[in-house]
Amino acid sequence: MTDPLNTPTGNPMKDPLVSCKYLNFSYAGRQVLKEISLDFYPGEFVAVLGRNGAGKSTLLSCLLGLKPCSAAHLLVGGLDPGSTGRRDIARRVSFVPQEHEDMFPFSVLEVVVMGRTVFLGSFGAPGNEDEAAARAVLEELQISHLAQRTYTDLSGGEKQMVLLARALVQSRKIIFLDEPTNHLDYSNRFRMLAWLKALTKDYNSCVVACLHDPNHALMFADRAVLLHRGRILDSGPVQETLTGPAISRLYGMAAWQSRGPGPPGLVPAFVHPEFKGRVLLLTGESGEGKTTLLHQVIKENPHLDFGGFTCPGFFKEGLRFQSDLHCLATKQSAPFARRANNTPTSHFLFDEQGMALARTALDPLENSFRHCVIVDEVGRFELKEKNFAPFLSPLLSVKTLRHIWVVRTEFIKAVCRRWLLADPVIVRVSDPDAEKQINRFLNNEEPHV
Repeated sequence: MTDPLNTPTGNPMKDPLVSCKYLNFSYAGRQVLKEISLDFYPGEFVAVLGRNGAGKSTLLSCLLGLKPCSAAHLLVGGLDPGSTGRRDIARRVSFVPQEHEDMFPFSVLEVVVMGRTVFLGSFGAPGNEDEAAARAVLEELQISHLAQRTYTDLSGGEKQMVLLARALVQSRKIIFLDEPTNHLDYSNRFRMLAWLKALTKDYNSCVVACLHDPNHALMFADRAVLLHRGRILDSGPVQETLTGPAISRLYGMAAWQSRGPGPPGLVPAFVHPEFKGRVLLLTGESGEGKTTLLHQVIKENPHLDFGGFTCPGFFKEGLRFQSDLHCLATKQSAPFARRANNTPTSHFLFDEQGMALARTALDPLENSFRHCVIVDEVGRFELKEKNFAPFLSPLLSVKTLRHIWVVRTEFIKAVCRRWLLADPVIVRVSDPDAEKQINRFLNNEEPHV
């Protein structure tokens, strides 16, 4: 048995096969997906990237109608999943889940044939044509030797390939895959992604896959959707979207993009030799004069272009009471933090005007041509992913940029682990030659031992 949706075509449709506008989903009182608007077209491979828990799997489930969501507009294969039966949706879109399903001990061939049941009547049974279609797909994926094996006896990678085969006999027009390379070995990861890419060309298929590795998306996908905390951080062609700063912000780890000979690639910055020793941590206790020292160093180096900010503090009873934020590039200042209840020991409240100026001061694009960026300071709130933490990893992805971060002694190890700093230079403000050490760092001189 065949169906028209699995027939190859060389004329791509102009209308999107999958379209949603302002899609939202909440669970247990928490909004998981927020204002998602996307269009997926025939003949393209779309990679959905994001951290664990970003909402990637939930997004696929909502688009398939497996989870109830609200949307101003939602169509999949021309149908609204919210008002259409599962069988009708399944005839237009197939799905390869992240986790393997618990099944009775069926043979691999029987599992793949199950993909054809959506085209049968309520009491229909698969026929010879359905079995022939299943065998053809197993051959296409080069796993026909598994046909008579028991599915539950297979390895995780073999099961993943069988589930792809089942999806392909169901529908090749729209294929959703949730982490399809899970459990696959090195070679089979690329084989699977290459097969999916071929489908977009041979069958004008729309392939949407949640992927872990941005490099896989660069190699095989046409477009990427960057999902961060339930919102779309960016979306577009992979060469424009999967940049070092964008991936750094998405995953919270500095990544550098190779632009030399050969295919482009993204690598963690900490493994790159040029990353080592580019961060100086100025450490000391509150009130020891770290900000004052930074201002002195800036004054002594007028030939260098500084970005970032300093936070001059006001103290009461030996504790920081409030602080302003001074943007080094624009020379603007704004209130930044103050103690609640006007008491020195209460918690800090942060001013939105100061936070906005901090975000401007740490913009990776604005700092890409500068010599050094100063961050005064990185501490408890940033380690909890608050304040300006999302900007630090993208800044680390700028190859030529040096960094001076103010870090209290108690947080040095945690900051180094969190941002995977490679061979940071550590200077204590109480050191007699602290100023000379910073100047040597800024001028790329070897430190004195």
